[in-house]
Amino acid sequence: MIKMQKDLSQARSKDLGLSDFCNWVFELNTCVRDIQHTITYLKQFMADELVETPLLVGPGSSYIIKEPLGVVAILGSWNYPFVTTISPMATAIAAGNVVILKPSEMCPHSSKMIKTLIAMSLDVNCY
Repeated sequence: MIKMQKDLSQARSKDLGLSDFCNWVFELNTCVRDIQHTITYLKQFMADELVETPLLVGPGSSYIIKEPLGVVAILGSWNYPFVTTISPMATAIAAGNVVILKPSEMCPHSSKMIKTLIAMSLDVNCY
């Protein structure tokens, strides 16, 4: 995503008429930081969580085991096309889910760049 920053910013500018600075502060930087946060804390997110075992159950231990939900549908908005599509998509994929992504039709240039970004970044046989 960082490699495509200029192209992503230009697409958002064509759709919404905002400056490169606004695009970086409100969209691109937020997405990059969300993805970095997900990667940094992924092992902690995936770890089983020990919880208190009720006395009636008897001796033993109880855990919350995190499992993927299955399929996640993400509908992007027109005013923040990258934050509402790329950030949740990265989180859903990190959680092991399949993602159905639908960018807003109100921002065609940004939607095209999202498609290009996914094609360049992810294995097309898996996503």
